[in-house]
Amino acid sequence: MSVPSPSDGRHGRHDRTMRFARLIIMLTLGTLAMLLAGIPLFGIVFAGPVHDTWRPLAALGTSVPLAVLVLLLMRDRIDGRRNPDPRLYWGSLALLAATSVLIQDVMLTMALYASWWSVGVFAAPRRRGIPVTLALLAAPWAFVLVGETGLPLIVHLLFWIGAIMWALLMASGSMATIWLWDIAIQAVEGQEARARLAVTEERLRFARDMHDLLGHSLSALAVKAELAGRLVDRAPERAEKELREVHDLAREALGQVRTAVSGYRDLDLAEEVASVRGVLETAGTRVEVTGLADLLADLEVPGEATAPIAWVVREGGTNVLRHSEATHCRIDFSLVRGEGGRALVVEMSNDGAGEGNGDKGNGLNGLSERLSAVGGGLTAARTREGGFLLRAVLPL
Repeated sequence: MSVPSPSDGRHGRHDRTMRFARLIIMLTLGTLAMLLAGIPLFGIVFAGPVHDTWRPLAALGTSVPLAVLVLLLMRDRIDGRRNPDPRLYWGSLALLAATSVLIQDVMLTMALYASWWSVGVFAAPRRRGIPVTLALLAAPWAFVLVGETGLPLIVHLLFWIGAIMWALLMASGSMATIWLWDIAIQAVEGQEARARLAVTEERLRFARDMHDLLGHSLSALAVKAELAGRLVDRAPERAEKELREVHDLAREALGQVRTAVSGYRDLDLAEEVASVRGVLETAGTRVEVTGLADLLADLEVPGEATAPIAWVVREGGTNVLRHSEATHCRIDFSLVRGEGGRALVVEMSNDGAGEGNGDKGNGLNGLSERLSAVGGGLTAARTREGGFLLRAVLPL
């Protein structure tokens, strides 16, 4: 069976979805980066004399590039890089230290460290994150011991604990965002892997069937042909007999191939519907089938007559996989009566016609010819709702 590959149009759809999800995640993390960049502004608001505002203004010159580096670190993490670029990682820590020195405010320094940690801790492996975390926990107390803040030690301790709680709260949001992104990546990869597996299993099944059918015949042909070649000069009559057997074996093998291909081409409608449904749902398209059970229960519908309709189902499934962005596909079977007798009608519709759905390709042209040969017809067109409808009629 020529099972359609889900990688043609489906990859494009997944790529667009993942790009959009990635943009949303970067915007979410960008809000934390903006907070990190704007912390020195609080120093300007709460500054005392006007001449003291130069420090937080100077700190803005380091906090803004610091936020940019943090965003770059998270971009690399989202793209799958677990070991960050040392220039980005250590550069952000250097700018963090420079910003805290310029601010010279213990409370803002604690908030600054908490904001960086809530994002930066996920950019590096744990063996590197632990010592950095301990350093950030201890660093604010150096400012308390060296500087004259005018506030009791208990106030610093309470604010320090509050900064830790704030860091943990923001970190939980960052962790959930990254975790959801990793799950989405794994889901897409797993979905595509299952679709590829379905294709591979079908190819292996056909290869196994052909091997079982032809393995013995071809081996016998090789032995008979070799024996006939050896007997041509010594025993011509025996060689002629062996050659006749080679001819008979070749005809038998050819008949086996024709039987296998014929059986492969004369599709079973129920099996084909189940196969297409499985592949489409594996690729993320929900499939709804109606009327099939009633059709198969009608004793007047011979199995051979449904083979062309099975090809319609296969080709329709191929188009959904390769050319559409559908999330839902509907396959309707029905029997209609007309002046010429009864006819079998199948309609395959989906809700996301792709760029290539509007034109008939080789597959639909070949399918149309196949149906015409048995008196049937095929139509294919976009719908007003942006979907695509494939309709086939087969007289019975």
